[in-house]
Amino acid sequence: MVEENLLVSLFGWGAIVLVITSLILSYRVLFGPTLADRILGINTVTTKTVIILAILGFMAKEYFFLDLAVVLLMVNAVGGLILAKYMEGAR
Repeated sequence: MVEENLLVSLFGWGAIVLVITSLILSYRVLFGPTLADRILGINTVTTKTVIILAILGFMAKEYFFLDLAVVLLMVNAVGGLILAKYMEGAR
């Protein structure tokens, strides 16, 4: 699927760094002290996932990954708004 080695390209290294920082950020999602911290962590991990999908789609020249990234980004935005409205009503 990917025509060149992932570790040769600068885009590949960028994707690897994003995966590592997403794994580090998962600590905040799992053990965040407040609900707001967990929501922020989930939104950040989802945004990083969108960027990783875009990078991999560009490297593999498979543009359906870009479509998937756009859909995931829209779901992330709507989900963030719904959770913010939920938190506002919980106060």
